[in-house]
Amino acid sequence: MFDTNPFEGLDDYAVNLIRYKTRRLIGQAGYTRSDKEDIEQDLSLHLRQQLPKYNPRKGTLKTFINTVLDNKIRTMVAARTTSQFDFRQHDFSLDETIETETGDRVSRGEAIDSEEYLMVTGRLNRKALDGVEMRIDVQCAVSLLPADLQTLCARLQERTIVDIAREDGVSRHKIDELRRRMAFLFLEHGLDEYV
Repeated sequence: MFDTNPFEGLDDYAVNLIRYKTRRLIGQAGYTRSDKEDIEQDLSLHLRQQLPKYNPRKGTLKTFINTVLDNKIRTMVAARTTSQFDFRQHDFSLDETIETETGDRVSRGEAIDSEEYLMVTGRLNRKALDGVEMRIDVQCAVSLLPADLQTLCARLQERTIVDIAREDGVSRHKIDELRRRMAFLFLEHGLDEYV
C-alpha cells in the first residue's frame, strides 16, 4: 500500500488547522476516530482546490484557509445529517448478512443496487437502460426533422444559441425560434419527457 502525504504542498498553519478541525469534528455527525485520515484528506484536498481562488486584497491567507475549511466542514456535516443520509437512522452494517428474495444469503452491501443508489443520491438521473432508450428515441426523432433542424440540433449539442447566432450572423431570437420549432416536433413524436 502506498503511503501518500495528504498535506503535501500545504504550509504548517494549514496542516495544524486541518488536524485541529478534524479532532473537533470527530464525535459529531457520526464521525469516529477511524474517519480521521479520510477527513484530513478531504479537507486538505478541498483546501488545495480552493487556494488558487485566494485574493490577498480581500483578506489574509489565514482567514481564507479558516473560512474554506469551515465551509467544507459545514457541508460535510450537512451531508451526513440530511434525512436521506442521516447516520442516526441506519443502525446496520453493510457487512451484515441478509437473505435475498431468492433465498440466497449475501452481505447487505452486495444487495444494494448501485444504479438505484446513484439515482437516490442524485448522482444519476436515469438508469442505463433508460439512457439507451432515450438515445434511440432522440436519434429517431432527429432523423425525422427537416435537414436545417437536424444541423441545428447537432450544433446545439456543442454550442450555445448565442454562439450559433453570432456564427450565422442572425439574431438569437431567430435561432431560439428554430429551437422551439424543433422542440414542438419532438413533442409531436411523443418525446415530451426529453424536451
